[in-house]
Amino acid sequence: MRRIACALSAVLTSVAAGVALPPAPAVAVGAADPYVIEVERMALTNFTTSTVNHTWNGATVDDVTYAQGVSGQTSTARTTFAGSDGTYDLITRYNGGTADGVTYELSVNSVPVDSWATLRRWGRDYTDPMNIDTRTSSKVTLKSGDTIELVATSAGEVPRVDRITVQEHVGAPTSTLTIDSPNATLNDGFNWGKNRALAMAFYPGNPMMGHEPEWWRLKNSAHPTVEPGYWGAYTNRESYYNRDVSHQSDGAHALGLDAETFHMMRTFADDADDPGQKGWPLWAHSSHGAMYYVDGTGFRELPSPFNVMAKAYKQYQWTGNSDWINDPTLSAYYDSTMGPFLTDHEVTWNDANPADEQPVAKKQPGEYSATFFEFANENLVSAADSLGYQYQSMLAYAEILKARGDGSGSAKWADRARRVRDHFEAKWWDAPNDRYIRGKDADGKGYSSWGHEASFLMMLTGLGDHGPRTSGYLDFIAANDDDLNVEATSYLPEMYYQYNRSAEGWAWLKKLMTGKNNYPEISFLAVGNTIDGMMGVQPDAPHDRVATVSRLTSETPWVEIDHLAVGDNDLKLKHVGTTSSTLTNNSGGTVDWEAQFYGTHATIKVNGTEQPARTKRLYGQTVSYVTVPLASGASVTATAGTSGGDVTAPTAPTGLTASNVTTNSVDLDWTASTDDVGVTGYNIYRGGTLVGTSTGTAFTATGLSPSTSYTFTVKAVDAAQNYSPASDGVAVATVSGGPTVDLSDLTWVAAQSDFGTVQKDRSVGLNPLRLNGVTYAKGVGTHADSTITYALNGAYARFRSDVGVDDEVGANATVRFEVWGDGVKLYESAAPMTPSSATQSVDVSVAGVNSLVLKVTDAGDGINSDHADWAGATLVGNAPEPTPLSGLDWTGTPTIGWGTVQKDRSVGLNPLRLNGVTYAKGVGTHADSTIAYALNGAYARFRSDVGVDDEVGANATVRFEVWGDGVKLYESAAPMTPSSATQSVDVSVAGVNSLVLKVTDAGDGINSDHADWAGATLVR
Repeated sequence: MRRIACALSAVLTSVAAGVALPPAPAVAVGAADPYVIEVERMALTNFTTSTVNHTWNGATVDDVTYAQGVSGQTSTARTTFAGSDGTYDLITRYNGGTADGVTYELSVNSVPVDSWATLRRWGRDYTDPMNIDTRTSSKVTLKSGDTIELVATSAGEVPRVDRITVQEHVGAPTSTLTIDSPNATLNDGFNWGKNRALAMAFYPGNPMMGHEPEWWRLKNSAHPTVEPGYWGAYTNRESYYNRDVSHQSDGAHALGLDAETFHMMRTFADDADDPGQKGWPLWAHSSHGAMYYVDGTGFRELPSPFNVMAKAYKQYQWTGNSDWINDPTLSAYYDSTMGPFLTDHEVTWNDANPADEQPVAKKQPGEYSATFFEFANENLVSAADSLGYQYQSMLAYAEILKARGDGSGSAKWADRARRVRDHFEAKWWDAPNDRYIRGKDADGKGYSSWGHEASFLMMLTGLGDHGPRTSGYLDFIAANDDDLNVEATSYLPEMYYQYNRSAEGWAWLKKLMTGKNNYPEISFLAVGNTIDGMMGVQPDAPHDRVATVSRLTSETPWVEIDHLAVGDNDLKLKHVGTTSSTLTNNSGGTVDWEAQFYGTHATIKVNGTEQPARTKRLYGQTVSYVTVPLASGASVTATAGTSGGDVTAPTAPTGLTASNVTTNSVDLDWTASTDDVGVTGYNIYRGGTLVGTSTGTAFTATGLSPSTSYTFTVKAVDAAQNYSPASDGVAVATVSGGPTVDLSDLTWVAAQSDFGTVQKDRSVGLNPLRLNGVTYAKGVGTHADSTITYALNGAYARFRSDVGVDDEVGANATVRFEVWGDGVKLYESAAPMTPSSATQSVDVSVAGVNSLVLKVTDAGDGINSDHADWAGATLVGNAPEPTPLSGLDWTGTPTIGWGTVQKDRSVGLNPLRLNGVTYAKGVGTHADSTIAYALNGAYARFRSDVGVDDEVGANATVRFEVWGDGVKLYESAAPMTPSSATQSVDVSVAGVNSLVLKVTDAGDGINSDHADWAGATLVR
């Protein structure tokens, strides 16, 4: 039987299979030592004793004697605690493979302290160690003589319990770091992140630990105990990954988890010289320090070794701990990464003649990915995010060499880093599309379309011109950044903040804080993005320096962070707006504070006294600063003086309205913003995506889908790139589209091409249709010059297609696409398209058109290689307009718990408004309410947004229900409150005669239950 070292049984009497066992001796043990209660030696009812030999691949990994219960019955084990009085964690080790197969209850002196049910496990049966699980019952008070009882109630699975370990309660690590501000969302999100991140640490009695399959711990005798660290993986994986830990490390430092970060980073560095690793750290380690079994050694993403190195150096900047520089394992890793690892990845340097060098690391055969975007489909061998982290690690190496006293080596690597950035600027710019390239394949073909991490981490790592190219590229990111998973979005606040796009930084940070996703990275980044991003803290502990710059927005007038460690200093930092900052040196030696403010300021006041300000560039933005020494206990306030630049954002646009809504477009109008210097334009957002700009107060949004709800907002911008807060949102539901028909399923009237034969669902080269790495199942492949004619006879509303040069050709092709309807040109591609051109989308009205003609021309330079695709081409049938529900009369008199049901207004007689979005149409009501409509089978679908109207801010809790002919078609999943996200209803009402809309009080009374059926429509 396997037991914990130095742990002894603490029981009185045990009975098994009706035979009394001798009592285990009571042994005096100090309160800090664990007690192990072997369950088979407790007083048992309906338990027998069973010894199980756990095997893996035929080899024994563990012998366990279980107290084995009875299927379908209740079994009880009882003992008397003989240890010292104290507060303990009780860890029950048991065996189970069925969800809810057994329910356990643990009690002390007949008072329940914990209960749980077995989980679904993946072992073959109870002999498989993968079915071993543990449950930690935390912070239980025990006194000598207390009765501990474990009750197992079987619902069909046999209970098997090994032991209960009783160990002194330690609890999660704590942190003195605090935040204060008038913004409740910031305070709550920061504190949530702080507490959850600390709970992610590997500490004794952490209830999250011990649920992983046992075999990978038991079979690795070299790693018997938990090592310092914290979760850096999905919470169901007791492990940490090098990408995650690197990203979490800034927040971890702020919370005091320096020892944990150092141990994990050093563990990764120690992997690099293992046999077969070739300089690569393992992708993941278990909490015991062993290689984590899920991913093994083969998962290698090229940015990760550079990321580990750059973030390790950042920890040196935070802590000033020279072990980050001088530890032999870490030091060797830095040398290896900048030496053999770069060489093995095709990097060559020529310091005498840089034009002859190849400075970009390339993915090698057998490695997983060139980018942190794990689903890239172009088979990239080099990627911009990898190059960005390579650049960061080279800058770090230059500073590491300087700290070692190697000045010439430091200068060499600093210059090489500069050349990498210059190379990116010269070789990775896609001029026709006016944006950076995110990756290149083995043939050198560059891709500049949206590519998730590959597209935005280059900006986070500092590549780019830090001028107009960077500004435009950040707009490109903003137009696409909604299409990201939660891990990727956790990088966005810091990225936007560092370029002083503070409104966008706060918008994304707020989403992380309110979403409270259980992915561990999010909690660490709620803290880290506040410190690094919003508060603009730039540590330099080795030189006893720290710089700060405020990036607050109007939503947060001031913020104070206290007990932030920079080296040996405990600091308090307060920003008031963007023009005043106060730093207090709570303790530690004298620290030099560089107080920075965006813009060009002639002077900065230091404790009320004017001082000349200096200027420099921070990620392309001008900052003015002064440097002030702060002795221990000192506090200094710096205030921006007279500004030579524009640092004031415009006011938010107001009065945003929508009109002329079609199947795919809408006209937007708003009232102009004001600015101290002048508004230069407006950015228009669909959801969080930038979809266009306007120099006036109107914009037509196109490219929408039929029968779809959208929300639009507008921000004003001035010449200094100061962005206003967003306008209030306006909700739009596009007109229903009719049935969609694939063009390739129709028969053309005529089709001619100057090379090959026009193809359905294939390219002219007889390959799958493919544009910029995207494969299309349907469409038409042709070749310039070509003309394809279809007889529509007025039966369709719109023609839609993606167009471009098929990927089967890589050079020479130049084409233009044209769409003609009844002799009128409806569309022409704006410029000649080549193999490197971004895919363009066509969406034109063909309402009333009888003859549709699709043309591809050679753009005037001959037809060589002009393979052209009408990819995913479709025709959308005519369809009637949706019917606003508020345009219909209800049946009888609606019931309502307070007030009167309103059309196009809230029950409080205000415009319908959910989470800042105003709806022109809909129904406002109050719980409990019932509203009935006679549909008589005339409609196909009912659609509506639902929620608590913004006119109430507290107390409301409601549920929404939709009934059709007495059948419940929809019910909101949980009670909705004023802080709930808006939910969308979209249900079939085909054949329904009676539609009934209900709002209930969710069981807690009708106080403040103002509820909206916002934008409600019926679609035929």
